[in-house]
Amino acid sequence: MSLQANLSDFHLTEIIHLLVHFQKTGVITVKAGKNYGEIYFDKGRAVHAAYGDIKGSEAVYGLCLESSGEVKFAPGAKASEETIKDGADALLQEGDRRRLEMDEILKTLPPFDTTLVRTAQAPEESAVTIRRSDWTILALVNGKRDIRAIIDESNLGVLEVVKTISWFLAKNLVVDPHEVERTLQAKVDFVNLMLEEFGVKGTGVGPWMELAKTTLAAGDKNGNMTRHVEFTDFVVKIKNGAKTDIGREEVVQVWDQIAEAMHQKGVKEYGPMLAKHKYQAVQKLAKGG
Repeated sequence: MSLQANLSDFHLTEIIHLLVHFQKTGVITVKAGKNYGEIYFDKGRAVHAAYGDIKGSEAVYGLCLESSGEVKFAPGAKASEETIKDGADALLQEGDRRRLEMDEILKTLPPFDTTLVRTAQAPEESAVTIRRSDWTILALVNGKRDIRAIIDESNLGVLEVVKTISWFLAKNLVVDPHEVERTLQAKVDFVNLMLEEFGVKGTGVGPWMELAKTTLAAGDKNGNMTRHVEFTDFVVKIKNGAKTDIGREEVVQVWDQIAEAMHQKGVKEYGPMLAKHKYQAVQKLAKGG
């Protein structure tokens, strides 16, 4: 049984479960960007795995954290060594646990192509005692490497690195210098999707655009947000230039108010069920679905 799948459609644990259930012998290969790994099976039992320099069960867990890439299963291949002692149930349970933990951490992080910088609050090693691995990761944050490069160069594993970076961000030891611009773009994109969906793709967008303007004016007391955007006939556009006079929390609050005002107008005009359907369609498009 040959098999090929994409990790954006199936979790690796689902594929492993399938091979274990049917007691297959062969090898799974995973290509996720620059990352590559293999898991060998003998009559449904995982016997060997390699993920970069990592071998054994930890290699399986590392591969389970990959969320995009290509998976292939080639039947009949035999492992040259045995590095896995854990049973299938233990592997799958721990793999799923780490994947769910990873999903929660990713909610606190910007995209992996984001370049982070250290702040003035970053501690001197002599002043604060933190783990050696934390210093390894902090040293890699230099305003040039993005998060993916930090993960690759640290050789500490993706879960360890993202947990540490999430902690650094929470403690303001590192920052995303473009966080405000990225957040504003995402929120404006969401409102534009609502204008398109609720305004029937432009034919009736006028009243919805006016609602967006008035809600922005009401929530943006100092006019800081207003000066960074412009309203055209059909979409809201972000003007070029630095956004140093607004903060992320302010952006989220104001543009969420705009989206909610448009949603409530939709409920009144289209009824609760159709408005809910339209809003869910916008959410799906915003997530790239």
